[in-house]
Amino acid sequence: MKSVKFALLMSALTGAASVAHAQGVDGPWTLSANASLYSDYRFRGVSQTEETVALQGGLDANYALGESVSLYAGTWGSTGDKDTIGASEIDVYGGLAGTAGMVNWSLGAIGYVYSDASDLDYYELTGELGTEFGPLAAAVGLAYAPDQSNLGDDDGLYVYTNLGLSVPNSPVTLTASLGYEDNAFYSSKWDWSLGASVAYRQFSFGVAYVDTNKSAPYAKGAKIHDAADAALIFSVGASF
Repeated sequence: MKSVKFALLMSALTGAASVAHAQGVDGPWTLSANASLYSDYRFRGVSQTEETVALQGGLDANYALGESVSLYAGTWGSTGDKDTIGASEIDVYGGLAGTAGMVNWSLGAIGYVYSDASDLDYYELTGELGTEFGPLAAAVGLAYAPDQSNLGDDDGLYVYTNLGLSVPNSPVTLTASLGYEDNAFYSSKWDWSLGASVAYRQFSFGVAYVDTNKSAPYAKGAKIHDAADAALIFSVGASF
């Protein structure tokens, strides 16, 4: 999942769409597309693919309502694993985004749809505030999941903060994130990550260290693995 501007910068950490590139069209519309390959799809620090490769991509559209506010909508997808989220995940999202002085903001909603695991489908309401100081970007945000049958008729909350630093006179971006989750999936879970990416034309190459304070054991053969343990995640993405 992604949340407009800052989450694109943080994509190597979250497993969301990797690179976005605006394509100018006549009028107030802006269109973008992306594709990426990850060594592991981590969502909020937990592997969704039993620590195997994931292919991901998305499409986005923005419509400017004025100089400082726009509507956005998009869809993003990832391959999954039959023993976790099923063969694939498709996210559909939309909302409002804009600026107010030095603050970037967004309000929206996102639905998570699993092609052959419909009992996992759910949606969240999202909000984010961000700002930039020269090469440094920072954001705080939340995702609130109202009561839903697939979440055990319970609500949930995920809050996070992200930092990004574009190294001056270089194609390198350094990133960091910290998140807290309390919902039907986990109670009092923390996830954190540190990463770096290098941009070359429309391509991006990234690596991130990801970890959590929880365990998510799964069996593969005769061995027990942990989908929430520390890992290095490698990625390559392209924009269109």
